[in-house]
Amino acid sequence: MPDLKQEWTDKITAWRESGQSIAAWCRHHEESYYRFIYWRKRLGPKQEKAGRFVELTLGPSSLLLSCNGMTLHIERGFDPELLRDVLSVLRAV
Repeated sequence: MPDLKQEWTDKITAWRESGQSIAAWCRHHEESYYRFIYWRKRLGPKQEKAGRFVELTLGPSSLLLSCNGMTLHIERGFDPELLRDVLSVLRAV
């Protein structure tokens, strides 16, 4: 199987360097278009889903928010303007 992965990695690299459409490249190299698409998806970069808050913990005097490995610990009496600024920065990342 590793040889097959390397073979398709090489083919996908050759296609990218060719500047051709996938269909044209497959016709020229007598490859199955659908097999090419399968391997391109299988070997392509994994797409991560957009971040969303996944944990909400309420304490007696604070709020703990966790998202994508980041945690915000918000105490009672927090500065709402500062929280808005922090969330704005995190959205931009």
